[in-house]
Amino acid sequence: MAKRTIKINIKLPAGVTADNELVAKATKAANDAVSDAIGDLVETQKLAKSLAEKGIHISARELLKHKKGKPAPKKASKTTGTRKRVVLSNAKRKQLIADLKAGVTIKGAAEKYGVSGATVMNIKTKAGLTNKRK
Repeated sequence: MAKRTIKINIKLPAGVTADNELVAKATKAANDAVSDAIGDLVETQKLAKSLAEKGIHISARELLKHKKGKPAPKKASKTTGTRKRVVLSNAKRKQLIADLKAGVTIKGAAEKYGVSGATVMNIKTKAGLTNKRK
């Protein structure tokens, strides 16, 4: 493997001096990061070389792609038909208004009657159960 040199510049906070101990720690951390990054690459290069001797020509990068693998395909979700629109009859509207007067929350009423919160709010407004802004 060809060797390369990497130059790293690190800005130190005011008042911190770059003594030998700090430089050694930074160098060790950088070397550890590089060795972690090339660990798999070195292994796959050896594997690619041994495969090439057997007549199978594949690059180390291609082997890395295959090693990581593809994520499992997502399961197709069950498609449902279109949802039938809920139409409240006059009797249901009156029950809804009575529930709202009794203190049922908008969310609770929406779940009970199978309509959206906006629909419940519209019915509440038409029934005169809301206060106008001042």
